[in-house]
Amino acid sequence: MEEKKEKRNGMRAVAAFVVDKRYLFFLLYAFALIFCLFSRNWVTVENDVTAYLPADTETRQGLTAMNENFLTPGSARVMVSNITWDTAQKLYDTIVAVPGVELVSFDHTEEHYRDASALYDVTFSAAAADPGSIQALEEIQAALAGYDLLVDSSVGYDVTEMLHQEMTTILLIAVVIIVIVLTLTSRSYAEVPVLLLTFGAAALLNMGTNFFYGTISFVSDSVATVLQLALAIDYAIILCHRFRTSTNTNPPGRPASTLCPRRSRRSALLP
Repeated sequence: MEEKKEKRNGMRAVAAFVVDKRYLFFLLYAFALIFCLFSRNWVTVENDVTAYLPADTETRQGLTAMNENFLTPGSARVMVSNITWDTAQKLYDTIVAVPGVELVSFDHTEEHYRDASALYDVTFSAAAADPGSIQALEEIQAALAGYDLLVDSSVGYDVTEMLHQEMTTILLIAVVIIVIVLTLTSRSYAEVPVLLLTFGAAALLNMGTNFFYGTISFVSDSVATVLQLALAIDYAIILCHRFRTSTNTNPPGRPASTLCPRRSRRSALLP
């Protein structure tokens, strides 16, 4: 019991120090925000998650050997609907003639032509991320623009950008929902912008302090902001609730303004 009391007194001492030196902490916080505003642009994002594998693992060694000795070319599955067999043959010749196309698989079997629809398995001469493969796919789409066309390919498909766009959409939806909930549940409308500023500052600090890691994965770069939203808003709401509970404990008939300003602020923030 005595140990618990000493621990609590120690936490009260720390909290009292923070309250007494609040202007110093505000100044340090402002400097940290300014630094993170610039340092977030210095963070390198790693798009290859396999780069985090230890060099002595079999998976890492196998991937390194495969990349050094073999080329994994880009590929695409191109389907053209509502065409005859003769037209499908002509389109086959058109696709084969496109620069950058290494091989096109197409025959009379049901795997490649069925129900007036032709399916072409296209293999490019370069990797999926190579500009030549991207250019070849764009030329195929331009050559078949007048037909009912469907293309399935990883060429020119940026998973990082897709994840970033989706997480941005999720973040915007979450912010709108949070603003609505806070507006309906807060006792004061002034709490809403304060809590949003709290989240914005926490997110900026999170992005800026990644500079100390040097390099982060694209998953962390996209997801961390949404996770920071949940944590920052959660703790801010708890702090506001605790502050409101503490300030409502003044003696009846005695307004808070009659108390010593420093003492009233400290009492409001301490548990």
